[in-house]
Amino acid sequence: MKKTISFFLNGTLREIQVKAETTVLELLRNSLELNGIKEGCGEGDCGACTVVIGEVRDGKVHYKSAAGCLYLAAKLEGKHVITIEGMGEKEKLHPIQEAILKAHATQCGFCTPGVSLSILALYLERENPTKEEFRRYLEGNLCRCTGYVSIRKVPEYLEELMVCSEDIRLKYLTVTEEKQMSFIQEDIYIDDGIHGFYSPVSEANLLDFLQRHPEFTEGNNIRFLNGGSDVVVGIKKHGQHHRLLVDLSRIETLQKITFDKKSLTLGGGVSLARMIDSVQDIFPEFSDTVLKMCSEQVRSIATVAGNIANASPVADTVPLLMAVDAILSINGPRGFRTIPVREFFRGYKKLAKQEDEWISTITIPLGEYNFIHFEKVSKRREVDISSVNSAIALKVENGIIKTAHVASGGVGATTLYMGNTSGFLKGREMKERTFFEAYEMIAAEATPIGDVRGSAEYRKAVLQNLLMKHYLAYESSQEVDGHEA
Repeated sequence: MKKTISFFLNGTLREIQVKAETTVLELLRNSLELNGIKEGCGEGDCGACTVVIGEVRDGKVHYKSAAGCLYLAAKLEGKHVITIEGMGEKEKLHPIQEAILKAHATQCGFCTPGVSLSILALYLERENPTKEEFRRYLEGNLCRCTGYVSIRKVPEYLEELMVCSEDIRLKYLTVTEEKQMSFIQEDIYIDDGIHGFYSPVSEANLLDFLQRHPEFTEGNNIRFLNGGSDVVVGIKKHGQHHRLLVDLSRIETLQKITFDKKSLTLGGGVSLARMIDSVQDIFPEFSDTVLKMCSEQVRSIATVAGNIANASPVADTVPLLMAVDAILSINGPRGFRTIPVREFFRGYKKLAKQEDEWISTITIPLGEYNFIHFEKVSKRREVDISSVNSAIALKVENGIIKTAHVASGGVGATTLYMGNTSGFLKGREMKERTFFEAYEMIAAEATPIGDVRGSAEYRKAVLQNLLMKHYLAYESSQEVDGHEA
């Protein structure tokens, strides 16, 4: 069991000691004096701290942009971190940097390193990205002086420079990737007596560790994380420290995505970004939902399981998972069990699991509904938390609603499964008047409170309007399919 972290930094192997709560941003700026990475919001919203991380998955090194302010340095074992210092050469700029310069896409330069690295991550992972993918990867990069029109012209200038995929790849990547592929993974355990960090490579190792260290499972001493995006914000912004952080991200069994005609199963460690691309053809409604969440730098590290276990009443994946009746597999020292997402939340930030248990998989039924739809209302279209969100899953046959499930967030202490409304819709005509009749019923099931994102009255009104938006979306889908609504 290792007490140090071994990782590659701009092509060079480094072995260092880090503290449990040190972030990549802090490591690079404070310890390694790589000041190209900037600290802006400290919450993963601005993109100034963006780095590129290469990690081995499925026999290949994959690259992603990540928010350095949210990524714990102790999670870097075996990975490759690329910073702006490792992008260009002394003799010449990297093609992406040259394209940014020619597009007049930099002024003060504070955001430029993050912008450059976000584009690098995109081109390393996708040889011929589309305009929509370019926009997706830059959602989390804020620029207060240049303007986004110039930044969005970068692909055009790359074409003008006749840049190919090999020109984008950094010279040291091939050798570094070979070393990463042969890297031997070991458990990591760091503990200074105040804050600890444990990163196992298997669930068996984790169970053994918990059995040998019962002191960590007694009281509020342990916190599981995969990406840790919300956990790190709690540590850095709100002083929510934990005696032991347990990182699940290197457990291979939690990284799998499997499916057949009846179900889709996501491992607890599958990131939101991976899910977008992997399930688009299987469960497109889920991909569309996740695309409305956070930014690529956060989606690349945050997970579906984390979005569930965070127990936020406005978590965007939860209403959809409730609507389709997804099932969670829970693992821990007391054994393996399953529980529906609808039954997982027992109150505000209270879950139907013990402190030493974790979400192993999320299983989603497929083919049971012929209309699934998600809506959210937030102050910004992207990179913002929902004020209210809502999902519906219907099976409609010959104009009659055979099955109906509605779930909503932001209108109670937890995401709510709207049982009365769902029961009311079942068996009725798929008509506008049916949804108008359910209008008051769904409001009666809500128990919102007012906050900075909206008053209780506002939230109830939005909830009712989202129910009608579900119906209007159904009508639109029928028109597209060539059917009568």
